[in-house]
Amino acid sequence: MTTLGLSEAAPESIVDRRYLVRREIARGGMACVFEAEHIVTRAKVALKTLIRELVENPDARVRLLREARVLGALRHPNVVLIQDAGECKKHGPFLALQMIDGRPLDGILVARRRLAIGQAVAVVVQLCSALETVHRNSIVHRDVKPANVLISRGELGDQVELIDFGIATAGNEPADVESPKLTKMGQLLGTIEYMSPEQIMESAPIDARTDVYAAGVVLYECLSGEVPFSGGATAVITSFLQNIKPPSLRSQRSEVPEKLEAALSKALAIDPNERYASAREFAAACIEALEGHVPAIDLLDVHDDKHAARVSVVSLVAPTPAEVELAANPQRRRKFVRAPYVTPIRVVLSNNKVADGRSEDISEGGILLVADTGIAANERVKLRLPLPTSGRVVILDAMTKWFKTSRTQRAVGMEFIDAPQDVCDEIRAYAALMTGAQQKPPAMDE
Repeated sequence: MTTLGLSEAAPESIVDRRYLVRREIARGGMACVFEAEHIVTRAKVALKTLIRELVENPDARVRLLREARVLGALRHPNVVLIQDAGECKKHGPFLALQMIDGRPLDGILVARRRLAIGQAVAVVVQLCSALETVHRNSIVHRDVKPANVLISRGELGDQVELIDFGIATAGNEPADVESPKLTKMGQLLGTIEYMSPEQIMESAPIDARTDVYAAGVVLYECLSGEVPFSGGATAVITSFLQNIKPPSLRSQRSEVPEKLEAALSKALAIDPNERYASAREFAAACIEALEGHVPAIDLLDVHDDKHAARVSVVSLVAPTPAEVELAANPQRRRKFVRAPYVTPIRVVLSNNKVADGRSEDISEGGILLVADTGIAANERVKLRLPLPTSGRVVILDAMTKWFKTSRTQRAVGMEFIDAPQDVCDEIRAYAALMTGAQQKPPAMDE
């Protein structure tokens, strides 16, 4: 039977007779991710399938099912959990992953450009805690970057979740599993700004230090709003060959402690032998660098194998108490409770051109959109989006109120115009469920 793929399927498709597809969450060069629910238990999952064009591609199929085996070996609070995997006769191979309610770090950085020093270190410490477990299982992620780091709400506060092991290598796999074709596919899927010198130039073996380098790039970007090297493959490789150092963080941000910049420089060393040998060592150096400079971070022992490093990632995804209070205040009509909501969005501009992007958060008053296409301020547009609870696709009028540009992407704040009441009700209920805020419609002006 010819498989169809899910990349163009409407909501309510059923995968492998047990997963009901609700809406698309994300789309990449090889796979799509959908919010789905088990038709018996009603448990939500993130369903990962190949894009339509690759459903019959044998290398892509091997890669996806291999990701299932990699994730099956990992159990860590900061690593996405795999719950099921299989092959659907109609839709091809799939993974059923833990459904994480959170925001990708790259979207947060587009909107905020950079993080407070304590927040940035908190993110990277948790990321390194995840990587330490990954590496102890003889796995190298190879694609650590902000887009693959989700910030979610956990029992002990906001926390990091490392996702997308699609191009990871596993040292305990049979030698014939990692074929040259699969390796080539992995290289093409890598993001050049976050790839280590040995990963790009094949100058040394790929091991834990490769991910340490990428984690260093993530920390550098969280602190500066920029990556150490940019401009495409040729420019990045030239920088490596000429042993050019990244621009100094302290020259851009004087409050960065000297020890933190030194730790980051070591993580970003071109020669892997000069880097930290493990993610744990990098995390410990970052924590030590903060002593006496910023308030202490809440941390369980990063050296303790029985626990994940837990740090406070303040106000990255959850609304602040002030925001919740404003939403309930009848004197502030246009303030609404926001909730994380990541889904592809299509924007029809006033000149009828189309821009595609993704949402970061939503309220009944509007939505935060991240896109790589220029969208002007004070422009009336139409948004095509699935609603967060039902998955029903609606078309809403909106006005762009503000935008921020960071590197190649733009964050756009959009205000809904005369959204139907049933749409507002569903979004309000979703935001209340996600944040714990009381479901009170905003009072009308008297």
